[in-house]
Amino acid sequence: MSSSEYKQWLEDAVHTLQNAENEIFTAMVNVGFSGVYKDISTVHEPGDIINMELAMFEDTGDQNLDLLVDAVKKIAEIKESLINLNALEINLEEDEEDGNEADEDEESRNE
Repeated sequence: MSSSEYKQWLEDAVHTLQNAENEIFTAMVNVGFSGVYKDISTVHEPGDIINMELAMFEDTGDQNLDLLVDAVKKIAEIKESLINLNALEINLEEDEEDGNEADEDEESRNE
């Protein structure tokens, strides 16, 4: 395996971790809004945009939310470690805008 191919797979791993972090964050929000934040969820209509931050779900007293918060934090830590250890130049904020480009790149490498 070439060095550039190895680095590309590391970048793909980081993108995959980013997607997992987003999915777990969404699950955490859903758990929170059906549990400790149930009252808030009744104020908003489906489709409303609400800015959420991880800190909103810390120290709620809900052990399930605590586990999900820990998972999000650990994934973020691993992502940053991979980026720093391997001097990867990745803009993860672009990922959210670009959608499935990483999947398309992987498919082209596997052909």
